[in-house]
Amino acid sequence: MGYPDDQLARGEEVKLHTRPHWKEGVGPVLWFVVFLAIGAIAVTYTTRIDESWAIWLVLAEVVIFLVLLIWLSVIPWIRWRSTHYVITDQRIMWREGLVTRESRHIPLARVNTVSYTQNVWERIFGFGDMNIDSASDDGEINLVDVPRVDKTKALLYQLAEDDRSRRAGDSADGA
Repeated sequence: MGYPDDQLARGEEVKLHTRPHWKEGVGPVLWFVVFLAIGAIAVTYTTRIDESWAIWLVLAEVVIFLVLLIWLSVIPWIRWRSTHYVITDQRIMWREGLVTRESRHIPLARVNTVSYTQNVWERIFGFGDMNIDSASDDGEINLVDVPRVDKTKALLYQLAEDDRSRRAGDSADGA
């Protein structure tokens, strides 16, 4: 059982589970291909040198390219893959990180306003940044590069309204 299933309350149902838009994963893949190609070319030309110190130059190139590969490709890819945006019928959950994890949960009953921003580029590719303001001490949660942000906002409002109706019905039954 993985995230978010291991975090759900009894009877809680996941309505949306996504991560930031796929464009966040494109950059790390491109960097990976570029550094692999440049590294292979550099090592190929360096091995043609007939000097005794050439092996040290090859070793230095490999180390430099591995560091750049990890820094600009592997770490951003892992960060993208380990970021989760989850909306259930009871709350909103956001989690990121693999080693050091950060997580926030906001009950739907505490959602005050939901807004999003999109520039032209984001509208073309169907993503945007969403701000969810809550009536809690945590204030607001900012979700970056949410896919189909307009549909996600509509879903969130519908779930919040359903939650309010359910709570009003529960309190009327208990009175």
